[in-house]
Amino acid sequence: MEEQRPNYLQQIPPEDWERTPGSVKTLVTEMAQSMEELQQQQAEVLALQQQLLEKVNRTSKNSSSPPSQDPAGFGKKPARKKSSKKRGGQPGHEGNSRDLYSIEECQEVFNHHPTVCSGCGESLLGEDENPYRHQIVEIPPIEPIVIEHRLHQLTCEHCGTSTRAKLPEDVNPSGYGIRVVALVALLSGVYRNSQRMVQRALGDLFNISMSLGTVNKLRLEASDAVASCVDEAKLYIQNSKVVGADETSFNQGNIDGSNPKQRQAWLWVAVNSTQ
Repeated sequence: MEEQRPNYLQQIPPEDWERTPGSVKTLVTEMAQSMEELQQQQAEVLALQQQLLEKVNRTSKNSSSPPSQDPAGFGKKPARKKSSKKRGGQPGHEGNSRDLYSIEECQEVFNHHPTVCSGCGESLLGEDENPYRHQIVEIPPIEPIVIEHRLHQLTCEHCGTSTRAKLPEDVNPSGYGIRVVALVALLSGVYRNSQRMVQRALGDLFNISMSLGTVNKLRLEASDAVASCVDEAKLYIQNSKVVGADETSFNQGNIDGSNPKQRQAWLWVAVNSTQ
């Protein structure tokens, strides 16, 4: 605790104060009071200056203030001096290029040879053992593979009952194969596209026509397919000694009709020592 300083009158010895004339005492008392008030005002001004200085220097880096309240120009890097070097890679710099596919992965290889010298125009012969390789990567034309299953119906000659054949157990009754189901799950789950965007992507990229209801049906089918794996991972996390977890909420709506009360959904992430 800071020790309080005695005021000006308290610094005068009592024996000196007793010998002081009354008029001088009055003047000294008024002067001492004025000096005390001036010091108090000075202290208040200094405190206000300190508060203003802290407010001016307050940024999102040294306080809880949001970046939107940072002073103008804060965080901008100083202008770089213009270099005398030319733009682009400098002599001796190792260039960066994309990775090339192996020769075995190339569907076709075309060799191009110069026919005349660019210097004197003479004809050129021979072979380059290390030619410059330039590869073109293309996506093949995508057409859906359509497999039709015909379920015939036959009538019994004895009792007249009509019996129609049933789909094999390995045929998806939804009418779409496992790759289509996986793609719907990928587009809507990992890439977080809406059901309408998934519908458009399937039509634009793969020429597959699908209703919004079917998109949601396939999403649920993919979810059911990995349910056991999710339960296994959940059990593993629950049995871990140390787990770091976090959560975030989002509005999931009621597009599939499974959330009529419009409850919020939650995304959880859990990390243990091995994952």
